[in-house]
Order: sequence, then C-alpha cells, then structure tokens
Amino acid sequence: MPEQTLTFDWSNPTTSERLPPDTLNRARYASFLHNYLVDVSKNGGYVLNLNASWGAGKTFFIKRWLDSIEDTHPVVYIDAWKQDYSDDPMLTVVSSLIDALKCQLPPENQSIDNIVKTSAKFLKTAAPILTRALFKKATGIDIHAFSDTGGGPESEQLEEVDSSEAISESAAKLAKCLVDEHNEKLHSIQYLREQIEILVTAVISHKNKLKSPAFVFIDELDRCRPSYAVEMLEVVKHFFELDNIVFVVATDTEQLQHTVKAVYGKDFDAKRYLGRFFRRRYTLTPTSLYAFSASVIEKYHNKESVNLSGHTPYINGLPEVACTISTTASMFSLSLRDTEQLVDKFLSVLSNTEKTLSPHLLLILFVLYEANKKLYEKWIEASPETSFKEAISSMGYSHLGFYIDYHENMQDLVPIDAQETIRKVKIDLCTLLETANMACSEYDNAKKTENYEWLELSVPDPSGYEDSIKISFQQSLFNLKATKADYKNWVELAISFDQ
Repeated sequence: MPEQTLTFDWSNPTTSERLPPDTLNRARYASFLHNYLVDVSKNGGYVLNLNASWGAGKTFFIKRWLDSIEDTHPVVYIDAWKQDYSDDPMLTVVSSLIDALKCQLPPENQSIDNIVKTSAKFLKTAAPILTRALFKKATGIDIHAFSDTGGGPESEQLEEVDSSEAISESAAKLAKCLVDEHNEKLHSIQYLREQIEILVTAVISHKNKLKSPAFVFIDELDRCRPSYAVEMLEVVKHFFELDNIVFVVATDTEQLQHTVKAVYGKDFDAKRYLGRFFRRRYTLTPTSLYAFSASVIEKYHNKESVNLSGHTPYINGLPEVACTISTTASMFSLSLRDTEQLVDKFLSVLSNTEKTLSPHLLLILFVLYEANKKLYEKWIEASPETSFKEAISSMGYSHLGFYIDYHENMQDLVPIDAQETIRKVKIDLCTLLETANMACSEYDNAKKTENYEWLELSVPDPSGYEDSIKISFQQSLFNLKATKADYKNWVELAISFDQ
C-alpha cells in the first residue's frame, strides 16, 4: 500500500481552474487509481490508458485528479491536440516537462539545461536539408555542385566518370557517418532518460513536501493527426517509461484504434498494437445522460436568457430541463455528442421565443428530422385527425414514450426520469404526436373544441389517477401558443447549425 493516502474531495469547485463539483462520484475512482499507481510505480515506470468515450468527462477527471495531488507529487499536464502543430512529440513532452518543473527548481540548477541540450539532438528538421548537410559533412562534397548544365558530350562523359568515382568513394564515408550518428543518438537517448530522472529527483529533493512518482497526464491524444498520435505513443513508450514517472494517457480508445488504422491500414490489429504501449487500461463508467445534459446546460448556457415559463410539462429549472432532454436522448439511444447538440438546439429555441410549447414534442421533432425524416414530414403535413399508429409501429417506435407526474402542487405536470421509483405515468409517442397534431394544427375552432372535449371520453376511467394525468397532459397541449408552423420553423432554423 502507498505510504500516504490523499483525500479526494471533489464536492466543491476548484479555485485554480474553473472546474465544477463532481456530480458523478468519480473522486473515488481517482483515489483508487492514485493509490494503485503510487504503489506499482515503486517497481519502475508505468503507463496507464484512461479510457472513456467522447463526452464522458476525461478532461474533467484528470484535471481534478491533478488538482488533488499537485501539492504532493510533481505533475505535468499535456494537451496533445493543442500541440500537434509542432509535428514533434519528443519536443512536446520535453518542453512540457521543462515548463511544468523548472519553476520548482532554483535558477542555478543544471538539470533543465542538460535536458534542453540533449533533447535538441532529436528535434526534427527538414529532411532534405539534413541529408545534404550530412552528406557534405561526411564527404566534403556539395551535391549541388553536380548539375545538369555543362559543356558538350565529351565534357559530360569526363564529368560522369569523375562524379561516379567521387560518389563511390563518398558512399563509404557517408555510411560510416550515418553509423556514427546512429550510435551517438543511442547514447544520447540513454543520457536524456537519465537526465529526466535526475530532473524529477531534483524537484522532489528541492520541494521536501513532494513525493515520487511524478504524474504526467496526456490528454486529447485521440483528436490528434494519426501520425502524430502514433509517434507520441512511441515516444512515451521508448523514451519516457522511467523510474518514478507515471504516465496517464486519456483517450477514447476505440477512436484511437481508428487513428492507428489510418496509419497502418484498416485490417491492422490496432487493439493488440495499442496494448504494447500501456501496462493497463482503466475504463471510466459511462456518464448518465441526465448528468451529462445538466453539465452541458450549466457550462455553456445562460439560463437567464431562456424562457422556461408556461410550457407543458413544467420545466421551471435545470433539473426539469435536463430530465426532459435526457429522457428524449434515452428514448432514441442518442450518443453523448448527439445529446450535446440536442441541448444546444433546444435552448436556442427557448432563448428566441416567448411562445409556450411542448418541450418533449420539440425535442422529438429535432430527433425525427435527423433520424426519420419521413415521420417528421408526415406530422408536419398531416391533417388534424391523422392516425400515426401504423407509421410508428412500422418504424419500431411503438414502445417509445416518456414519463410525467403531477408537481407537488398537484396542478402542474412535470417530467419524470424513467428510473424514478415514485409514481409516474407514461405518455407514448403515438399519443403525443396525434394529440399535438390536433392541438397545433390550424383549423376550425369549433372542431378543435370538439376534439378537446372528446379526450375525456377516450379513456376508460377519467377519474383514475393515471387517466386523469393523461387527459390533463393532452388537454394542456391545446392551451399552448405554439402552432405546427412554429415547430417547423424552429426545427429547421436550429437544425442548420453545423453538426
């Protein structure tokens, strides 16, 4: 077991960087991983792959982890995607180590200078220029001296013989030079590794409160250019897997496998290949759609500019909005990326209208526009009394629906998460589309009133709790201001955002 156990309290926001409280109880995972890595790193370096899908909170997780341990361990954070313009992963890692650790050493310490001088041997330069320089260094011959211009045929024959002999003699010199350069590089690699270990030890020794190992967090690798991502893994594995240094590489590993295949071919065994670079892989549990929706709303949207009043069901705060969105996303098995886009589209409408509307209907129309445009268009173009039962059944949507219940005031209806154990009533997709079609279409008011009153006759027990909620919900759709033309306009405006 590790000598020291840290307390991972993520219940409050951080002060060093604006990171919100942990709503997913993930601090326990960081605590577990931290203690494990401190323990196993006593036997040498360690490279861990932290795996999670897009939107699952990898960056939040490692930044909160870093924030929790930075007073106890040397820490380095590398955003690989922001630095892949450098085209040199070695430079990225070395410069990040230097930037993070040099401020913790006195100016007279030589460790930083030694690393800079050694790593310079590996920084990429333009290959053609390097080749010419190396050739001239080894042979004394400038290859630019050989040109296509010259005298007549006799002169060309003589130059060809002289050039051939010169190049033949120079080839041996060049080969020796290349071997010498290679051996020097191998020696320098070992020296660089030793200097990095010395640097970490120097920081720990200078800052008595810091303990080994050093933690290096690499983020956003799966977003990088394929060649850069693969080279970064090679650099970490072969140059920086050192004693007292732990690397945590956060990726969407499935996406990273596609990145590897982009370099080596679609039939390449990317999973096995990646296994070479990581001692272990740790997968974060998926984020709940509700928590994810709430975090997107909290992080990106100004809630004061959004009209939440008067809608049905009642969505007068973040919990109801997140519940309504996450329920819709769950109905159609949306990814986190698609759910984030759904949040943006929905709130963009609420910030641009004062009309009351059905949140579930608007969200479902957004999804149908992308996933099943035929059903979307059928609803938009339908006459008031059109049946949707057959169309919904043929598309396998008969089981879809959402849950509502009375608010504690026993008057307003509120959205309910499907996992709630409290009493709830399901509104199926067919009921929503058919009732909203009658309520939102523009036609004779007398006929609309007749349809409104007919709803009470269409249920077996209007006085029963479940049926009374269904009737209340259906009739409330008739009282909303939004028309079918409004829904069509909102969907087609918001859907125009680039995906």
